[in-house]
Amino acid sequence: MAERRILVTGAGGFIGARVVEVLHAAGIGQVKAGLRRWSSGARVGRLAVELVQCDIRDPRQVRQALRGVSHVVHCAVSGTERETIVEGTRVLLQGALDAGVRRVVHLSTIDVYGTPQGEVTEAQSFGSTGRMYGEAKIAAEQAAQALAARGLPVAILRPTLVHGPFGATFTVAYAQRLQARPWLVPETAAQGTCNLVYVDDLVGAIVAALDAELRPGEAFNINGPERPSWHQYFHALNHALGLPPLVAASPRQSQLAATLMEPVRAGAKLVLRGLKPQIMALYQRSELARRVMKDAEARIRSTPSPYELASFGRRVSYSSEKARRVLGYAPCFPMSEALPLTAAWLRAGGFVDASRLAA
Repeated sequence: MAERRILVTGAGGFIGARVVEVLHAAGIGQVKAGLRRWSSGARVGRLAVELVQCDIRDPRQVRQALRGVSHVVHCAVSGTERETIVEGTRVLLQGALDAGVRRVVHLSTIDVYGTPQGEVTEAQSFGSTGRMYGEAKIAAEQAAQALAARGLPVAILRPTLVHGPFGATFTVAYAQRLQARPWLVPETAAQGTCNLVYVDDLVGAIVAALDAELRPGEAFNINGPERPSWHQYFHALNHALGLPPLVAASPRQSQLAATLMEPVRAGAKLVLRGLKPQIMALYQRSELARRVMKDAEARIRSTPSPYELASFGRRVSYSSEKARRVLGYAPCFPMSEALPLTAAWLRAGGFVDASRLAA
């Protein structure tokens, strides 16, 4: 087989950067690290890989990045608006079809299933979460399927909750919340299933999908090796970080805090969207403004939203049996092995306040 030359989009992000590191270190192929902005390339820039500018919404940049490429791993989100996520995927995959690549691995999400209960396989139909990201990812998958019908050899991976070093949503954010008191997720509210997959297990699935014999457009759930409750995950991460035991607020206090914080959270997003330059200028000029903004941000970050509280109680498991059977996928990182690695990175990165550690 000819040597792989692999373009990884979103190489400045959590998952994309890890894909680049593993592909390069393991000698799986020549790697092109696609970056929307050069400033996002610090992590992959230390490696002997080719860096290319690749805003996936720009057909010219996509054509340039795809020159000589045999495989694509599509990790880029390309913005926070539905249109950019969907259109960026369409532009990239059309470019890959035109360039005759041998395989595209498109990273989707379990959010395309909506908010189901019970055991979920790939046969489950799409469902709505009512949130922009999930809706955009559904449309991006539909764009991928349309191009698969025209012959694009694309494999779709639907990872669950990806955690590990450099992970913002399920790693850094929860580490920061665990240091705040009171802990606003009572045990009774956190008995739902926490479908965690460690980032290196997801990378293993991506590598397996690069050359597997698949039908164009075939989709796979990618989950971890165990199904803890959210309560178990929070306490295990808290212990790995060396923090004092959690003391939770009451269910009533938790729900009230989440409800009261919603308009604050929405208002902050609205103000930032319309007045960001002015707010940043004030932040730079005024010490008082900096303290107020940092305090408000900390309160928003430490308070779960009503949507999150509902998620913590939902009992659902995403089966990766198909990935095991077809791709040979075998996740290797249970919480007992993954969380110490993550905790070490969090401490080294200054995400854990030493004054809060247990005596």
